[in-house]
Amino acid sequence: MSKKDANKKHYFSIVELDEVKEVFSSASKEKLVCYIWSQGQSDKEVEEYDLTTFNEAQKLTLKSKGGFLSMLSKSKLTDKEIFLKVNYNKFQYFTYGILRYDPEEKDYFIHITKEVYRSQQRSNYRLSANNFVKIQFKINETVYDAHDISAGGTSFSIDETDLVKYPEGEIFKDCLLRLNVDKFEIPQAKIAKTWPVKDTEEKPTGVFKVGIAFIDVPKNTEEDLFKSINGEARAEEIRKKMKEGKLKA
Repeated sequence: MSKKDANKKHYFSIVELDEVKEVFSSASKEKLVCYIWSQGQSDKEVEEYDLTTFNEAQKLTLKSKGGFLSMLSKSKLTDKEIFLKVNYNKFQYFTYGILRYDPEEKDYFIHITKEVYRSQQRSNYRLSANNFVKIQFKINETVYDAHDISAGGTSFSIDETDLVKYPEGEIFKDCLLRLNVDKFEIPQAKIAKTWPVKDTEEKPTGVFKVGIAFIDVPKNTEEDLFKSINGEARAEEIRKKMKEGKLKA
């Protein structure tokens, strides 16, 4: 992943079942290309398939784009958990599951039973810390309680006296991120921005916020972080709905 890619801003949301059916049905009719890979694989190892059918049982059938040679041997991803991505309209759709092979039809399939996420490059989805979401970031041998987390970065607060430790543009190596019980090694983190926190009267408080941008995050780490953030985001939505239900009651 390049530094430019690491700073791309994405918005992720969980897709409702009706949209899942519409997207994969339409994408199959249009024979769109999907991309699959397993955790830890490099970009060069991503496999391409044509979407062929999507039925009521949510079985998505794939045809390898490898030509005749691909029919002589099965994909190394067969019977493994894989990530699947398809571009449809202006969005990217992601999901994961087990890739299966049908020897009679000589094609592959995956049952779309896991959550499907929609991504668009427009704004960065940030999961905020709260009583249920604990976010910590270790940088410069110091652990900070972070305010939020996204696939591209995080933020935390420091006293003004510590501002000299984190000049804008500085890159720190071997950082560590924790989102509840999940931990992620961040090889490099850049100080993207620092700004003063003001009180209700717009006066300085002596506290500064530090914005962090992750750089060159390994693909498998990015995948795990993506799943963790969206899992917590879904839990947040469930908690909100439960709270709204209690208030109405």
